[in-house]
Amino acid sequence: MPGSSLVGQLRGRVVAHSLCNCFGCRHDGPALERCGCAWTHQHHRWINPTRNNKWPRLLKGSELHQTCLNELLVDFPSLLLVMNDPLWDVLSRLWDRRCPTDHLAQTLYLESGCLLPVRAPVLMRRLCACPDWRNLGCVFALLGSTSRQFKSHRHWLRTHFLNYLLLVCMTEPGCFVRQPLYELLNELYERQFFERIDDWPSDFAAFDQACQEFNRYADWLRYRGWISGWDLYASTLFQHCWPDEAWQRQNASALVGPPAPFKRSTQQAKWVEAALKGHRRDRFAMGEWPNVSDLAATERATVATGFS
Repeated sequence: MPGSSLVGQLRGRVVAHSLCNCFGCRHDGPALERCGCAWTHQHHRWINPTRNNKWPRLLKGSELHQTCLNELLVDFPSLLLVMNDPLWDVLSRLWDRRCPTDHLAQTLYLESGCLLPVRAPVLMRRLCACPDWRNLGCVFALLGSTSRQFKSHRHWLRTHFLNYLLLVCMTEPGCFVRQPLYELLNELYERQFFERIDDWPSDFAAFDQACQEFNRYADWLRYRGWISGWDLYASTLFQHCWPDEAWQRQNASALVGPPAPFKRSTQQAKWVEAALKGHRRDRFAMGEWPNVSDLAATERATVATGFS
């Protein structure tokens, strides 16, 4: 994948934020620079840099030199999971090669070895039950297909895709790369690499406004003890109980009055727990079937990377 590609730049940003999690530092240039320079000095004692702007440049899409990346992978193998995310193959096929993604969609499988659900709505509900960055590549592969085989999958996504994407962009690493991700997808949408998506925002300002609306409603839920912050539980809960009426969202966002006892319905709580349990069971992947040791390594890396 060419480093100048928008896909390569997006991948570089996600790798950089994953590296911030590995270093345990804030997600900003100065913090990443301090930790990166300290890491360099630890591994190369003869180098004692006080400044090196290659580290903050990573947060703007610059990619690491392969030698440095190989050394980082020794200490932080979770970065390999980010580098090998099938999302990059899907986006590169659409953006760099200008090709539909039917071939990649046909390699979709469950890591457990079970057969995929036969009916498209069932498959899509299981794939998208929890808005998780790790499934974005699979979702985009179906969205970017053109064959009749995936027509019903694309029909399902027409209605549900925007909310799913917004919620993925509320949690890590999506919250750090909202604008470049949206701009890349919007270019693909305008070039008709995707079929119609209901209510697709015409620019990033509109997309970001929708994200801020989610944030205001999240503040309301956090105020009442429903959630502690943006994580997979919160985004799954939102996907299930997000109010349909604008006046309900406006009322919920006002945050007027003192905290009041507020309980989730038993039905909602059970639905979210069931969705999360199913999501942990249904690990989707694309490409060649890995061996058992590869699956174990992937699971360990998922835990280590900080992006859940």
